[in-house]
Amino acid sequence: MRRNKAAVLVSMALVGTFLLSGCAAKSSDTLINIDNGKAKITYGYGNFVAKYNQATYDQYYLQYMGQNYWSQSQGSKTMEETVKDNVIDGIEEQYVDKQHAGDYNVKVTSEDKKKIEAAAKKFISKNSSKAIKQMGATESYVKDLLEYETYQARVRNAVEDKASVTVTDDEARQSTISYVCFSTASTTDASGNAKTLTEAEKQDMKKKAENVANASDFDKAAKAAGGNVSTHSYTTNAKSYDSDVLGKDVIKAAKKLTKEGQISDVIYVKNRGYFVLRMDKLTDEKATKSKKKDLTSEKKQKVYEKLVKKWVKQANFKLDKNLWEQVKFEDLFTAKTKNASGNASGSSISK
Repeated sequence: MRRNKAAVLVSMALVGTFLLSGCAAKSSDTLINIDNGKAKITYGYGNFVAKYNQATYDQYYLQYMGQNYWSQSQGSKTMEETVKDNVIDGIEEQYVDKQHAGDYNVKVTSEDKKKIEAAAKKFISKNSSKAIKQMGATESYVKDLLEYETYQARVRNAVEDKASVTVTDDEARQSTISYVCFSTASTTDASGNAKTLTEAEKQDMKKKAENVANASDFDKAAKAAGGNVSTHSYTTNAKSYDSDVLGKDVIKAAKKLTKEGQISDVIYVKNRGYFVLRMDKLTDEKATKSKKKDLTSEKKQKVYEKLVKKWVKQANFKLDKNLWEQVKFEDLFTAKTKNASGNASGSSISK
C-alpha cells in the first residue's frame, strides 16, 4: 500500500548476500492472530520478513549512517520501530491481497511456483549460514514471501486496471516556462569551506538578471550574462505551489505572464537568487497529456490503497505486541562484495 515509504517489502531480486549470526523465540508462535484464530502469521515468518528488511537497509545505509542508525529518531519513533511497523503493515496487506485474489481472477500458476522455488533455493545458497540464521530464513519462508509479493503485485494491477477514475483537462493542465537563476546562495570551495557572496557580488547578480528581464531576446541575453536557461512545467490551476520545485514565489510570478513569449520582471527569492522567466506555453499539450496520465495513475493507486485498507480492517488482525517486541535489529548485516541481484532473474514475479 505504501509504495514509497521507508520499509516497503522489497523484491528478493534487490537483495545481495549477507553475513552475520543470531535469532530468538519459537518460530511456530502466533505473531498475528487472524479472524479470531481462523488463521495466523507465525513469529518465524514475521521475524524473517523483518530481518530481511533490516539486511536490505544495512546494505545501503550502514556505511553512511553508522552502526547506531537503527536507534536514531524518526519523529516520535526510532528507525527500528518505524521499519517494524511498516513490515507488519506490509505483511497484513499482502495477506489480504492473496485472500482476495480470486475476486480478480488472479492466480499463481505452477510455472510461477517453479520459479519461486528456484529463487528461494538460490537465495538460501547465496547467503552464508550465519546470515541465514541471523535472518531466521528458511526456504519455506522465502517461498511464502515471494508468493505473497506475486499476489500483491497482480491484485494491485487488477484493481487499478478495473478502477474507473476521472481526470479533467482543467485539473491536468500544464503551463511551461523557461527560466534563468543568478544564484546568491552560499557555495563550498574545493577545501570544503563555505563561501558567501559579498554585497557587491549579489548586486552584480541582480544587474545580470535585470539585463535579461529587459532584453528582447531572452535566450541570447541569458547566455551573454553567463546564465543557464532551463524549462519547467507546472500545474496551471493548482490550489497551492508550496511543493513545486521552483517555489511558490516563482510560480506566482509565472502565473502573471498572460502571453506566450512574455518575459517577467526580476524575482528575488531569499537564499536562492534572482530569477527571470519567459512564458513558453500557456497550455502545454504534451506536458498536460503526461500529467493527466500521472494523475490517473495516482487516483487508481488511491483506489487500491483504500480497498486494501478496508480489507485489512475486515480481516480482524491482532498483533502480539510482546512477541513482536522480541524482534530486534541489534546484530548488523554486511553485504558480500559481489551483489547477487545481477544473477537473480526470476526471483520475484510481479506480473
